[in-house]
Amino acid sequence: MAGLGKRMRPHTLTTPKPLLPIAGKPMVERLVEDIKSMTDQKIDQIGFVIGNFGSKAEEMLLSIAEKAGAKGRIFHQEEPLGTAHAINCATELLTGPVMVAFADTLFRTDYKISPEKDGVVWVSKIKNPDSFGVVKI
Repeated sequence: MAGLGKRMRPHTLTTPKPLLPIAGKPMVERLVEDIKSMTDQKIDQIGFVIGNFGSKAEEMLLSIAEKAGAKGRIFHQEEPLGTAHAINCATELLTGPVMVAFADTLFRTDYKISPEKDGVVWVSKIKNPDSFGVVKI
């Protein structure tokens, strides 16, 4: 996935950004642990939508899901065509309560999925949004 993870270079030249270690664990593993510790619902499956990261990266991701007590699934996004396309790559997992989290971003929140809500989007206001996606309400 050339071109992605530019702000984390040179680290992302050899390691996908979600697998970069933060305090000794891959960023995506910390995210999964946080979600698991903060939700009251069982996590049955975790889908990872990735580019061509290689078999070692896929094994690491499946291991992270297994540690969380879930079945890991790998879905490939051949071209980086945006967030909606990435989510569409894992369409078969989009039934029942679903959480979509970006494995290259760490944040803290209450990970409860409310049956009264159709959806929840967590965003953060930043000074210079030019390098990031923008949410308009």
